[in-house]
Amino acid sequence: LLNYVAWPQATLHGGRGGKVIGFMMPKVSGKEPIHMIYSPAHRRQSYPHCAWDFLLYVARNIASSFATVHEHGHVVGDVNQNSFMVGRDSKVVLIDSDSFQINANGTLHLCEVGVSHFTPPELQTLSSFVGFERTENHDNFGLALLIFHVLFGGRHPYSGVPLISDAGNALETDITHFRYAYASDNQRRGLKPPPRSIPLSMLPSDVEAMFQQAFTESGVATGRPTAKAWVAALDSLRQQLKKCPVSAMHVYPAHLTDCPWCALDNQGVIYFIDLGEEVITTSGDFVLAKVWAMVMASVAPPALQLPLPDHFQPTGRPLPLGLLRREYIILIEIALSALSLLLCGLQAEPRYIILVPVLSAIWIIGSLTSKAYKAE
Repeated sequence: LLNYVAWPQATLHGGRGGKVIGFMMPKVSGKEPIHMIYSPAHRRQSYPHCAWDFLLYVARNIASSFATVHEHGHVVGDVNQNSFMVGRDSKVVLIDSDSFQINANGTLHLCEVGVSHFTPPELQTLSSFVGFERTENHDNFGLALLIFHVLFGGRHPYSGVPLISDAGNALETDITHFRYAYASDNQRRGLKPPPRSIPLSMLPSDVEAMFQQAFTESGVATGRPTAKAWVAALDSLRQQLKKCPVSAMHVYPAHLTDCPWCALDNQGVIYFIDLGEEVITTSGDFVLAKVWAMVMASVAPPALQLPLPDHFQPTGRPLPLGLLRREYIILIEIALSALSLLLCGLQAEPRYIILVPVLSAIWIIGSLTSKAYKAE
């Protein structure tokens, strides 16, 4: 049980031998809520390299966790997507075990909470779970729903395209009336699967029948598939998988002739995508959803740490040798300008010819100084 459930470890008391005021439970780390796995957008971001065979193994482990709880005489009761944590190794851990219905040596501690979208049809009309005893068959509805979520990209089995006037308005109402959208008689029930969704025919007929049993009236009358039955069925299905020759990420049951993921790709619905150097498509047409999937799967670079002005303490230093101060350069330029005017009078006064080497020396000094400034 401890392999699958974050179980209370010790009680906390107000004083030595005093009243129980709380309890301690192990912290689950390195795992994420299950909806991060079955939601295509979240999975592409957090688990971009996980294909459908990984999801199948997660579904199998969910069923195994229910089977373990039931073997110990307990009932999960408040089944919902936030109570199941999944790791990159596909291992599943249940949290919120303090809300389980516990059978402690014949003393029953009831689960008095629940989530309507995971509540079976026969309990939808209850105004409260206070004083109500849950059964394994109630759990088996929530189990089948979780497995459906995982295998069908987060779809709810009672959500689809309305075929009658009062269908599709409230999920609780559709659950109450057994409007299973993927049922073999869904036309009569009033809902059909959404367009461009994963078809139920992707599964072998025996697994299809298990969902039909879980989500229709027969599940109330004769019982829904048990957790152990799901473990056996999903383990068998895991042995019947094959890979598409177009993409290594396209894994599907071997009874299918064509790849269902390629068919969805061609409709612009991307569930899995290769993230290697080469992405092979099934057609030459541009598919925006595929490009967007690659964008969503990319990891943003870490934020740059910009330098803060307060972290710098600038200090002055003298100019290197060979550099004249700016004031000296200005004086030299003035002198050159004035002496150039004197050169104009050399014809009248030949003795001023001596100024030529002086001006040349000044020009050389200025030239060298400019080069030094550029280097600095």
